[in-house]
Amino acid sequence: MKKLCFVLWVLASVAGCATDATWRATRDELPGAYYSGDGLGRNVYVVLRADGSYTSEWDGCLGVYGTGSGTWHLNGDQVVFESRAADGHLAQYLTHATTIRHDGVIGFARHEDVKRERVDEGLVFLRQTKE
Repeated sequence: MKKLCFVLWVLASVAGCATDATWRATRDELPGAYYSGDGLGRNVYVVLRADGSYTSEWDGCLGVYGTGSGTWHLNGDQVVFESRAADGHLAQYLTHATTIRHDGVIGFARHEDVKRERVDEGLVFLRQTKE
């Protein structure tokens, strides 16, 4: 937990915003469209639907780099993804993520990025629209 708090503190410092590492979402709060990226070569979109399904797409300046779909569920503060179909850059990309609230916006950070202390504003998925 110390590592997660440190990583999310770094995120807040870099972005100049408040991040709550201990925030736990409810299943009803999460459905919506999420985005993570740099606006150029890495633009990852994930749509979490209220029925427990999700779709994802990774695109960049050269086109679509991968797509994915499957189901999701919430386990504590973890969003667990079960891929049904994924290709390209999204193969094995979404497995589980920690829910966060960043500057008042619901989001999640992939477990792999948190574990490697690679959480920054460009890697966190923030909700763009509510379902």
